[in-house]
Amino acid sequence: MKIITFCLIFLLGTVSCTSLPKIGPVNLSTIPEIHRRCSDVFLEGKWQLDHLIEFAMPGNKKSFVRGITVISYEERKIESVIMTIEGFVFLDAYYDQKVIINRGIPPFDSIDFVRGMMDDIKLMFFKPETDPIESGISGDGEYICRYKNDAHSLMDVITTNGCNWEIRRYSPDGALVKTVKADQCRILPGSSPKIGFPGRIKLASRGIKRYALAFELKGAKRLKKN
Repeated sequence: MKIITFCLIFLLGTVSCTSLPKIGPVNLSTIPEIHRRCSDVFLEGKWQLDHLIEFAMPGNKKSFVRGITVISYEERKIESVIMTIEGFVFLDAYYDQKVIINRGIPPFDSIDFVRGMMDDIKLMFFKPETDPIESGISGDGEYICRYKNDAHSLMDVITTNGCNWEIRRYSPDGALVKTVKADQCRILPGSSPKIGFPGRIKLASRGIKRYALAFELKGAKRLKKN
């Protein structure tokens, strides 16, 4: 538990010096296709996801925990259980407009820690509630959609082939705060037939308190709505 505590306590995020990239123009007839591709990145409906979560340790060592997450896109709800590989649950939390901690072993009973975790889950799996404020192509020729949320931060969704996609979150002044990169496509019942389901997701937070997490998909099941 001490190892897990040392690493996961860094789930508080911050600042970076990377500037906001420019979006290249495209023909207006291409915009609907770009928006569709960006939307396909995110899950629809209600899902239960089982991930093996890897995080880096000092000395280039790695440690692992298991995460079971239930997400409901339409309701914007999240249920999350984090446990050791052996099955010891050290966090059981819920998000429905606010964070509710059902079980938390210190320091994972910190409301700030759990808010940060839920924020990461929303970033990875929830489509923005607003339409893109700008769409086009990146400097590498990839489709890109830019969104602005209520906190005035910016988010880019960048799509390439299949489920190889990337999400970048920026502060209001354009500094890169977090990145999410997905690959290793898997076709699962209920997932997008166009791009498949990402078998691996890597999340990185930048700034003074940095952390990096890798999510390896072990199982995914579409659930019926309550």
